[in-house]
Amino acid sequence: MMSNERIQQALALVDKYPDNDLARFSLAQAYFDLEDHAAAADQLETLCAKKDDWMVVHILLGKCRLVAGQTDDAVRLFRHAHQLAIDQHHDGPREELEDLLRGLA
Repeated sequence: MMSNERIQQALALVDKYPDNDLARFSLAQAYFDLEDHAAAADQLETLCAKKDDWMVVHILLGKCRLVAGQTDDAVRLFRHAHQLAIDQHHDGPREELEDLLRGLA
């Protein structure tokens, strides 16, 4: 699927179901994959505010912040996501976050 089509489809879903978190996450992922990190961050901020325990959303927003040069905010998000990974027993993301945080220390 072409990237623009993916964005358009995700936008249509968010327009139709504005309270659907998975639709919004799909849109955020599409923006992120196209390297439109600012647009991705806009969607991810909404999700982080609604679901403080959604680990992958915090990781993705942290990566957006890192690309934007907002390292302190990225570290804060990564630390939060790391604790979620521990609490939720997600070993793969926990290891990824430990590597990211080591690289930012």
